Amino acid sequence: MSSNSEHTEWSEPTNDRDLRLLTEVEADPTISQREISSRLGIALGLTNMLLRNLVKKGYVRANQAGWNRKLYALTPEGFAHKIRLTASYIRRFLDHYRRVRQTLREQLALLALNRESRVAIWGTGESAELIYLGLREIGIEEIEVFDPSAITENQFLGIPVQAPAELQIDRYDRVLIASENGFDHILKHYPLLNANSDKFVCFFGEPGSRRES
Repeated sequence: MSSNSEHTEWSEPTNDRDLRLLTEVEADPTISQREISSRLGIALGLTNMLLRNLVKKGYVRANQAGWNRKLYALTPEGFAHKIRLTASYIRRFLDHYRRVRQTLREQLALLALNRESRVAIWGTGESAELIYLGLREIGIEEIEVFDPSAITENQFLGIPVQAPAELQIDRYDRVLIASENGFDHILKHYPLLNANSDKFVCFFGEPGSRRES
């Protein structure tokens, strides 16, 4: 039976893994297999196999630098392959980003928000950025941000990040949760929020944690 780490290593798309490896070799021609293994978070044996595969395909050149050390460099074919992989990665990323934004727009439309609505966002990660952009697209300007890790003078897209203790739910039409942990997880730490749970909407939480009215 394979371990969880082995499953993670093999579950990453081959093209993405090759792109990361080629990027490391290009950035540091003196990099060792052990360093590549550490930076990519994969086993040393898998790193060795991937490098040998890239050498065999003509994308990487291996030069003996000692009895137990090799130096790696991208070949002209390797540079061209890296460009192709990068372009493919960007296309897939943009396609995914468009799908997420479209889904988010559809979900926001169900909340009957308008330009006069006042909204709070719980969280400051990438999901929060998508929610913020979605709100701005429908004309909402009164947006405030709250996060448990808020510190003095911390900002999110130019908006001061406030601590959850400062959240006065009655001031907002909706509180949009941009945390993958979901509302149920938040309640464990802030049980008083349950009194106004109808105002909370979780877009990215786990199944069963989403609350919409």
